[in-house]
Amino acid sequence: MSTEHVDVLVIGSGMGGGAVAKRLSDAGIKVVCLEQGGWLDPNIDYSHELNTWELEKLRGWSYNPNDRQLPEDYPVSGHIRPYLFNAVGGSTVCYGGHWPRYKPVDFRKGTEHGFEGTIDWPLTYEELAPFYDINDAEMGISGVVGDPAYPARPNAPRQPTTRPGKLGLKLSDGFDKLGWHWWPSDNAIITHPKDGRLGCNECGGCLSGCPRGSLGGVHVAYWPKALHNGVDLRTGARVEKIEVENGRATGAMYIDLATGERHFVSADIVVLSASGLGTPRLLLMSEQKGFANGLANGNDLVGRHLMHHSYANCDVWFDEPIEGYKASFGAPFYSQEFYDTDPSKPFVNGFTMQVGRSYGAAFTATGSHTREPIAWGAGHHRRFDEDFGNQMLVYVLAEDLPVYDNRVRLDHSITDSSGLPGITVDFTPHENDILLTNYGVERLEQVAAAAGASRVRSTGHQNVNPGWHLMGTARMGNSPEDSTTNKWNQTWEVPNLFIVDGSSLTTGAAVNPTPTIGALAVRVAEYIIANGAHIRSQKVTPANADAPEFDHRKVLLNA
Repeated sequence: MSTEHVDVLVIGSGMGGGAVAKRLSDAGIKVVCLEQGGWLDPNIDYSHELNTWELEKLRGWSYNPNDRQLPEDYPVSGHIRPYLFNAVGGSTVCYGGHWPRYKPVDFRKGTEHGFEGTIDWPLTYEELAPFYDINDAEMGISGVVGDPAYPARPNAPRQPTTRPGKLGLKLSDGFDKLGWHWWPSDNAIITHPKDGRLGCNECGGCLSGCPRGSLGGVHVAYWPKALHNGVDLRTGARVEKIEVENGRATGAMYIDLATGERHFVSADIVVLSASGLGTPRLLLMSEQKGFANGLANGNDLVGRHLMHHSYANCDVWFDEPIEGYKASFGAPFYSQEFYDTDPSKPFVNGFTMQVGRSYGAAFTATGSHTREPIAWGAGHHRRFDEDFGNQMLVYVLAEDLPVYDNRVRLDHSITDSSGLPGITVDFTPHENDILLTNYGVERLEQVAAAAGASRVRSTGHQNVNPGWHLMGTARMGNSPEDSTTNKWNQTWEVPNLFIVDGSSLTTGAAVNPTPTIGALAVRVAEYIIANGAHIRSQKVTPANADAPEFDHRKVLLNA
């Protein structure tokens, strides 16, 4: 077993880990990053050149590790279909790239209603806004600044928006007729070349990876720069335990998946960014003297308050072609008409209506997004001709409540390729979330009718949630009684252990979480850069009121 020492150890190379590693290395800090997956080669691993690319989306390119069953994956049981990709860049290698920010109201939902363990964030939108801008500049974002649903964003860099296509123009007409808000979506999809990456050619296969680098995955936006800075990125490195001595993290033990050998990396500071499922798994696996219930889990909150958005799909058909299979999969536009809590309704929170696209012929034949296949036999070709090219996706993305008993637990009955335990997910949808989502479906059907749709088919609230966005399982908060970390993402129990990924999000909002994870990661990195010496000497994690601040203006000047 080999041992070495570095300034900062980062575990996970996705949105959180990639952004932290790059920003720290900009400042000359020595960083090792451990990633249990590997690099994906667009010329070998991506399915775009295969005639069966749509079916590969359900097999080797499935977002569900239980379907892929690769050596770097770990099994997940329970009430969920997890979206989780273990590779350099994490799940950003195959996501849609939709890039909305949280809104100011999302940071104070505890004050707004406080239902089911909902708490206020320990920071505000205004505090996070500069770091959104920095992360946007690194990733490469297309869109249109000026959405009245958000505060002004004068420093948000934007390339020209992705084209809405015929489907976008068609459905926006329905929103206009109803007088409802809509706006072109921000997407992490570049429309012009950037940093050696090509602009989008609108092939539409975003969820199967982007061979051009147009889709703003962390593997193309952050990691080339981080590696140039000297970050030591180790792939096929499965972390099995974070070690602690005298109340401080000393580093992590990992298994080399190629050789089976164990290695220990010692570090002054450890940053854990292993996803909303992987982070609680590793904390719970790190049970040791002084941490009998798992690391940073003296309050039994690690793994709890799981959120992954309440979700419903609507397939919408028109009598004329709308070319739903063309252009990028990133949402052409969204509506936040029903985003805020409406006191007149029997539920709290709100939802975003997002417009999506269809895929190709195979996806149409197998039932599109609502998964009702076109029956074989007589009439198949007629129905296919009616559906293909005439269909679009519209979906509800609703904020779910952080229920205490919705949680991630270790499952020792299932193991990964190294013999380490998998996890199980306990999740029961809250009545509030069901009511909210089904109300959203009614609004989708209303706008589809206004746009002249000939047919609508909906899933309604999806009881077994897709698990697209995994959040809240090691959340930021205001005290050790309500959370796992303070406002700077330091765990309350281990001052030099930081958590920044979906697990650290206090509430889920009604938008995709990736931009917020990235903004928090940049903020954490800058905090470590400014206060590294202080963090190295801390014996106790400071309360939010006592944590040292730093000059945000200096950060912006150096961005």
